[in-house]
Parts: sequence; structure tokens; C-alpha cells
Amino acid sequence: MHQPDVLLVVKEALSESPYFCNVEADFHARVPVVICKERKSGLICKVSAGNENAFQTTSYLSALANMEHLLLPLVLGLRHWAQICEIDRPEEGGLPPYVFALMVIFYLQKRKEPLLPTYLNQGVCFFFFFTFLLGNK
Repeated sequence: MHQPDVLLVVKEALSESPYFCNVEADFHARVPVVICKERKSGLICKVSAGNENAFQTTSYLSALANMEHLLLPLVLGLRHWAQICEIDRPEEGGLPPYVFALMVIFYLQKRKEPLLPTYLNQGVCFFFFFTFLLGNK
């Protein structure tokens, strides 16, 4: 299945989901995406296909979230705050959503008693590599 076909299937599935609204596709963007809003939080989600960088980033974030249960609620809370303050709109000069995840990760790594290892720490590299291998099967 080719990238546009995958995104059409994703768009259809998200349109039928009770968890998402305002489902749109932007096939003319630099990286074609399906954009939707998660109903409960109001956060904007962007889904792409065939984007290796996005896949690796998502795998890394997933590995970190599996290591520390506080990561996801902190990221969602910070993103919600950014949405309220209207600083989460890169097209209007704000910050992209990924930046808020990086801020939380950095904070959890640099605390007096770190809750997350740094990327170069072998534990997270091994966990990320193992997760990456499982995801490619």
C-alpha cells in the first residue's frame, strides 16, 4: 500500500472514531498528514505515513513513556497549558507539539534525582533499539 492510500485509510478510520473530531487531510504539505483533534483533551494530532524520522521519534518517545509513567501525563498537561496560552501553533509563530515533549523529557533527565536516563545512556539506547526492532517486524 502506498503512502496516499495509507493516509486515506487512516483518515477514514479517524473520521469514524468517537475519540477524534475535525479530521482533515493535508496531502500538499511537505510531509503529507492527516490532522485531527482528540475530543477529550482538544489536542491536535498529526499522522503521517512513510516518514522514517517520525517513526523513530515516536518509538523513542514510546520507549521513554514505558520507562517512566509520569512522562505522558506531564507532556499532555504541558501541551494543554500551551494550547490554553495559544503558544502551540507553529504556523502562527508558536512551538510545535514535539517541543513540549522534549521539555518534559529534559526536565525528567536533569532533576536532582533523574527519572529518565539521557539518550546516550546504554539502558535507553538498548531499550529503544529493542523496541525499534520489534516495531519493524
